[in-house]
Order: sequence, then structure tokens, then C-alpha cells
Amino acid sequence: MKNQNIMFTRSVPKMSKARLFRSVLALGVVALIMQVSLPRAQAYDLSSLNGSYADSLSGFVPLTPGGPHRPVHIDAYGPVYEAGLWTFDGAGSLTASLVFNFGGGLIVNPSWSQNITGTYTVNANGTGTMTFTGDHRRHFVIGDGGRQLKYVGTNPDGDVAGGSMVKQ
Repeated sequence: MKNQNIMFTRSVPKMSKARLFRSVLALGVVALIMQVSLPRAQAYDLSSLNGSYADSLSGFVPLTPGGPHRPVHIDAYGPVYEAGLWTFDGAGSLTASLVFNFGGGLIVNPSWSQNITGTYTVNANGTGTMTFTGDHRRHFVIGDGGRQLKYVGTNPDGDVAGGSMVKQ
């Protein structure tokens, strides 16, 4: 009888080691699968913007020529709306065809025939800046993996605008 108890106690640790090894191995496989499948933060660069984007902007422009002196009251501004088609080359250059409405029913560039050109930068975190005609700038953030842009616009005239772009 004594001999049977010794065999039983010796065989239990061997089974536990085998189970422990299999459990650790299984946990390692699960951890590896989770590491491979977890979404990672995307690093952005110039190529993150490539192709055509539909644009919609709204904001305010100064009513007095040459821009207002700050601070100014809101009634010194008039509304502006813009629709545009922007094309990014993936290497830092852009072109755009835009139409504007300055709150009076008149559409500026209704034939879409005038284009602007410019450049853009992209930071690794998805923020960046577009610069084009007359030192106009749009400071943006890339969303949805490069399929959307949200931006605010600035220029020396004192315009206040914001909008968004969606990849076509």
C-alpha cells in the first residue's frame, strides 16, 4: 500500500508540469495572436493624402477691404461658403477647383474653370498644413485613415472658416 501512495504522489507533479507547460504555451499563442491583431496607431506622411477630396467650407470674411483690425465685432464680417474638389499628389503638392458664395446669391467661379495650386505638409500624428494662393492656409487633421480631413482656414485678410473634406 505504501508503495502505491508514493507512485500517486510522484505522478501528480508530472501531470501538473505537463499541464502547466501546455497552459503557458496556450497563453503565449493567445498573446501572440492578440499582439498581431490589435490595431496600432497609424503613422502619417505625405502619401497619406493622395487623390481627390470633396470639400465643404463655411465661415466669415471681413466686410471692409484689407481686413479688420482685431478685436472686431461679429457684424464686421459676412458669410462665406465654398465647395471644392481638391487633389493631393501624395508628395506634397495640391490643386483645387473651388466655387464660392459670399452670402449674396452670386457664385464665384461657377464654371469650375479656375484652379489654385499649393503645397501641404503632414506630421506623423496626422496633423498638417496646406498653403496656397496669397498665403492662405488650412490647418488640418486627418481622420478615418486618410479618408477625411477636418480643418480651419486662415489668411492675411482675417477670414475665419472651417470645413471638412471626404475622399472621393
